[in-house]
Amino acid sequence: MSGQTLQNRPFLVAEDLSAIGTMSLGVAIPILAVFGVPTAILPTQVLSTQTEGFGTPAKLSSSDWLNEAMAHWRNEQIQFSGVLIGYVGQGKLLNQLTQAVTSQSLNQLIVDPVMGDDGALYPGLSVAYVSAMRQLATKADVITPNWTEAHLLLGRPMTDELPNQAALAAMLADLKSICGQHTRIVITGIPAADAVLTAYSDQHQQKTISTVLRPGHFYGSGDVFSALLSAALMRNVDFKTAIELAVKGDAISLDQTSEVGNQRRYGMQLSQVLKWLTLEVLPRLDSAK
Repeated sequence: MSGQTLQNRPFLVAEDLSAIGTMSLGVAIPILAVFGVPTAILPTQVLSTQTEGFGTPAKLSSSDWLNEAMAHWRNEQIQFSGVLIGYVGQGKLLNQLTQAVTSQSLNQLIVDPVMGDDGALYPGLSVAYVSAMRQLATKADVITPNWTEAHLLLGRPMTDELPNQAALAAMLADLKSICGQHTRIVITGIPAADAVLTAYSDQHQQKTISTVLRPGHFYGSGDVFSALLSAALMRNVDFKTAIELAVKGDAISLDQTSEVGNQRRYGMQLSQVLKWLTLEVLPRLDSAK
């Protein structure tokens, strides 16, 4: 997609806005900005905090506003270059959003099916929500479930057994069978011995990327990954390189978050990954034009 087209067609990011915690929209906006990708933001819910680690947050649903905003954009003939959908939190709202975005001609529809982690659904979500997300996945160009979400999409219970390459191949194939024919699948957060894997299929070849296992739980690391992947794809980075970039950038953010020592529930540290993007990644992309 040309730079001129990027400027005329903003990239829509639809996910929650957490008043406290660096995640979701708070992560996506600066990352896309560094890449020079103009954005439109659609807060699916406004939360006083993220949904884990702080008790039950105050929530403001954007269901009515979503319809009015999309109608306004249609009246102004605003077309989006692509869409990233992350945490939505309500089945009805997810269905509304699916209908709204799939009515447009998009360069990329990227879905991060944010539903759960550590083997369980996030608080407040239901089986019906999983079903709605499964429907959205059939329309996506790219989906980025974590290991838990991949099982939820397939309706399978998780086990403690570490997956081998054959098991990962079967998981990718099974996810492909419930998605669109054109959907590309990236599974993140796959457990391995002293490592975490990211698996994907590139031109019918299964590939995995291994990163060091960092102790503890990191809130918002998946948001960093999906934002980096989306930004790279919108800058015409090829799929394999975009995934490698997202994995490395996420690792930089994870390392900084580990070292800072802040409470993990406040989300991800971004300054080092933004510095890396500015000084190393973007000059290479710009020189390749």
